Amino acid sequence: MGILIKAPPRRNDAGLQIAMPAAGGEVRGPLHIREVVRITGLRREQLYMWQRRYGFPNPARDPFGDRVYPPDQVARLKVIKQLLSEGWRAGAVVPLAESALQSMLGIAVEDPAPLPGEIETAVQLLGEHRVGELQNHLSKLLVGQGLRKFLEQTLIPLNEAVHEHVVRGDMQNYQELRFADIAQRLLRDVTRLVRPTRDARQILVATPPNDPNQLGLAILELLLFTEGINCLTLGSGVPAQEVAGAAHAYKVSLAILLFDRGISGKIAGQEIRSLRTALPEALPLIVSGRAVNLLAKPIPNVRTAADFSSVMAAVRELGMPMAPPQEVPQQRA
Repeated sequence: MGILIKAPPRRNDAGLQIAMPAAGGEVRGPLHIREVVRITGLRREQLYMWQRRYGFPNPARDPFGDRVYPPDQVARLKVIKQLLSEGWRAGAVVPLAESALQSMLGIAVEDPAPLPGEIETAVQLLGEHRVGELQNHLSKLLVGQGLRKFLEQTLIPLNEAVHEHVVRGDMQNYQELRFADIAQRLLRDVTRLVRPTRDARQILVATPPNDPNQLGLAILELLLFTEGINCLTLGSGVPAQEVAGAAHAYKVSLAILLFDRGISGKIAGQEIRSLRTALPEALPLIVSGRAVNLLAKPIPNVRTAADFSSVMAAVRELGMPMAPPQEVPQQRA
């Protein structure tokens, strides 16, 4: 005698009604991620990346744990896909509301400026997985340019170029992670040679939770080192209370919170307000990163800086004493 086994429900029958596109492509209910990929032409990896970095899309989950997307998000994704095909960058359009996206349709986008030869070479080496050659290329540029020029004219724009290739789908996430590891190893070796005097005032530098921007921290730390400023670097993903506690314990002169590209303006605002409340009122706070440009409105008693150059300018405006810069000795290649 056989045993009757009740078959498990199919995914579309398990509580949450998953819609199929109606005639004409209209979506009347949440769509499974495989359907979203099919009708928008976007890749799963892009949807995952945007959710992590920009907080959109924000899918629900079906009883099996799969992502399902409501109709309004699918419609917005279609517009984003069209804007990407028109030349817009993902970072410029993904965080926007659909009304703003609609107003951008059909607007001409200038082609991105060509990259300098040495940066284009580095991007190509990374794209072709020629890691050893990339390491040698960056090392030669560092020796030939000196630390400050290498950071400002090579490494910072190269970091942006690699990120842009990942956002556009020309590279994978693991390639960006590999690049960050190579760059950090190079900078760790340099850090031993560049140190301010012991009596230099300290600046506290950190990134907020869910923002593992180790490379950005290393770059900013070295930029400050070259101008004679000591950094108390807590690392990445540090809660506001821990940043405030360290600022008090080590009697720092300034706090800098660095945001990567992976946080929305709303979340950035929450983190900044939380930290500003926890810090002493008289302690200056500078916040920088792409997410800072997405803030809905200025936050009282907080200085914003769009990029590393703006951070350095704000530090000078606050009267931080600058010692003569120390550079990595130039060597013959």
